[in-house]
Amino acid sequence: MGLKKCDKCEDMVDEAKAFCPGCGSAFVEEEQRQDVSSFERLDNTVQLGNTMYNQMLSDMGLNIAKAPEKPEKRIEVIAPIATAPAAKPAPPKRSDAPAKKQSNIIWIVLAVLASLVLFPVAAASMIFLVRDLLSRF
Repeated sequence: MGLKKCDKCEDMVDEAKAFCPGCGSAFVEEEQRQDVSSFERLDNTVQLGNTMYNQMLSDMGLNIAKAPEKPEKRIEVIAPIATAPAAKPAPPKRSDAPAKKQSNIIWIVLAVLASLVLFPVAAASMIFLVRDLLSRF
């Protein structure tokens, strides 16, 4: 798709867009209705004039008369990071070895204790299961 230039902010915008994303100006003219709708013919409706609508927007803190300011485009140049040549990995420190052995010993002790606690429970339940199965035959 091609690009076209906005008349107000001079940004390049995709041709398929109906409004400029930078300033909000319309690229196509809006059609005006000629006949009065059935809603407008009702007695209970309130039609806001252009000045009333602008007053209501300004009461809310909005102002459509002033176009939004074009944001300043900032370009920051970043220097590339210098990479160091690949070095051999350092050998593991000797001070870590005893702590690692100690944590392995703790896990082994915990596994033995867990098996000592859980084995009798599992064995008892297996005995009851086998006895129940044999009593059925």
